[in-house]
Amino acid sequence: MASASRAGLTLATSVFTRFPCRPARTDAQAVGWAMTWAPLAGLVVGAIAAGVFRLVRLPLDDGSTRWLAAVLAVAAIALVTGGLHLDGLADSADALGVRGEPDAVRAAMKSPGVGAFGVVAVVFVVLVDAAAVNIACDHRLAATALVAGCVAGRLAVTWSCRPGVRAATDTGLGAWVAGTVPTRRAVFATGYAAVLVGGWAALWRRDDPLPAAALACGALAAGVVAGEVVRRFVVRRTGGLTGDVLGAVVECGAMAAYLVVALAGS
Repeated sequence: MASASRAGLTLATSVFTRFPCRPARTDAQAVGWAMTWAPLAGLVVGAIAAGVFRLVRLPLDDGSTRWLAAVLAVAAIALVTGGLHLDGLADSADALGVRGEPDAVRAAMKSPGVGAFGVVAVVFVVLVDAAAVNIACDHRLAATALVAGCVAGRLAVTWSCRPGVRAATDTGLGAWVAGTVPTRRAVFATGYAAVLVGGWAALWRRDDPLPAAALACGALAAGVVAGEVVRRFVVRRTGGLTGDVLGAVVECGAMAAYLVVALAGS
């Protein structure tokens, strides 16, 4: 079990980031643990984005660099993840614009080009993400928003891989991860994710740690709920879980968490 857990941590890093990692195992147990450790990979991505945000603001910490910092922080997330989740969001949006049977919808997902629905979805999500981080800065919560969003989007993936969620086909990422995370392990992932984002928020707002931690945990919950809603909505069209659906889950879950921190942080 410990070996599968360690292999899953490496595998989670290789799946959710562009860091060069070679997992020792890729069997069902290791995959299940990889999806369990997904929020931990989200913490790393969020911390990098928060670091970029802070570095950009250092030269002129007077508010003039806030928008630039927010945009570059969101861009850093796309860079660290290889833009895979944005690609999944675009493909899912394009698929939703197709009328027909699930086979036709999945064929639209696999199309190499990006259609109008996909472009609009990506532009909308990126703009909302950057705007939310910018607003969160008003309350010294930009770093909290970035970390909570990145962790929440990946935790939503953990819950999307629980038993009862079937894959759309017998091949691909959806078939690889669907049903691999037992419910009790998804609960475990939720618990440690709440500790991570709550502790991060409390660390950054030492003058008011408890409300900051509570806000971060609320954002985490909102992200999971939003991801679940998106998954259910898209799966109705695709007939099951796919890698593109998981990309949409990550992006929409993260966006919901950013918005909660930005709008409730006041």
